[in-house]
Amino acid sequence: MGIIKLGSLLLLATSMLPQRPATDPVAQAEALLQKQQYAEAEEKLRASVAMQEKNPQAWFDLGFAQSHLGKTAEAVSSYRKATEIVPTWFEAHLNLGLTLAKSGDIAAAIPVLKRATELKPMAGGAQATGKAWLSLAEVEEAGDPKAAAEAFDKAAELLPADPQLSVRAGEALVKANEPAAAEQHFLKAANAGNAQGMAQLVRLMARQKRYQEAEPWLLKYVEKVPNDANARVELARLLSDQGKKAEAIAELEKLNKPGADAAIPMELGEMYLAVKRFPYAERAFRQALPARPQDPEVHLGLGQALLYQQKYGDAETELGRAIQLKPDFADAYDYLADAARQNQHYELSIRVLDARAKYLPDNPKTYFLRAIAYDHMHATKPAIEYYKKFLAVAGDQFPDQQFQARHRLIALQPQ
Repeated sequence: MGIIKLGSLLLLATSMLPQRPATDPVAQAEALLQKQQYAEAEEKLRASVAMQEKNPQAWFDLGFAQSHLGKTAEAVSSYRKATEIVPTWFEAHLNLGLTLAKSGDIAAAIPVLKRATELKPMAGGAQATGKAWLSLAEVEEAGDPKAAAEAFDKAAELLPADPQLSVRAGEALVKANEPAAAEQHFLKAANAGNAQGMAQLVRLMARQKRYQEAEPWLLKYVEKVPNDANARVELARLLSDQGKKAEAIAELEKLNKPGADAAIPMELGEMYLAVKRFPYAERAFRQALPARPQDPEVHLGLGQALLYQQKYGDAETELGRAIQLKPDFADAYDYLADAARQNQHYELSIRVLDARAKYLPDNPKTYFLRAIAYDHMHATKPAIEYYKKFLAVAGDQFPDQQFQARHRLIALQPQ
């Protein structure tokens, strides 16, 4: 839930009662509240409500003091008393709703805040009502994002100078699985020059694989927020997803300076792998490794780069480390089994493939790896079995391996 900085949201209303002399205990307590002397104010106000049980201002002020002292349950009780005495008091309902939300009682907070939106503030006019709608939206966001979006929209009508409210309504609509409505909200904010609206619009379009539409908005965002490295990484991904690998790599290389976040060389390493620039990929993953020594993705990427450079021993080490860090890392098992085979560690290759089978079924590649390993171990029966399984599912995808499998079957079973 994106709320509740209670101290900054609570209203201190001091106009429910007629002008009071400075000697009045409630007036004295309010002077203490203005000075943020909450404990002293609470002491005076407890004495006041004991003598004037029907004084709404004293109960309201007591709730305000208790809220700031962290006495949330007591503050709820005090604010509730104020609303019972004056059922049309906007500020009391708003503070009660916020305090209930802070206490975790969201179900009780929502109707109280809805009631606040229907009441007339003593001060602040549309700004105060807009604040009530905003508070309601933030309280509803986790449990009912569609209702939250409607409340954000109401707040935006009353607070038109804040385009961020349109963005927040859009984010709630994304959670409510209404992407078309969310897009309209993000577009409204983006057209108003709101950077967050641009960023959310790009994310939404990218998730829908509308890369060409997303790219100009991301470029506008990067122009508006040039120091946002994450956005530039996002731009590189967007270019890559459109097949513009060279442009994507160039964008990341601009960012990959000493001290850059490890996410940048990681992303760069993945792109180098995609274009088969394996020495560059190795260098990028090694750059990321000191900052992320426990990240299995780094070890997988480095292991792949080493494997494709025929550095099989080092590849086996890195891929083994990836699996050690993430035992269910199915992709890493494939590469480790291949590296072990290349290192003539055939028993290890079989063990790795057996471990992989706990997470994924065998496929043509793993059947072939098993067959090769058993063949080199002179385990003829399982070698024949897996060569046959490989040929049965390979189709025409692996012509070189299929040629090898057929000839090995001839050698292993001459009849």
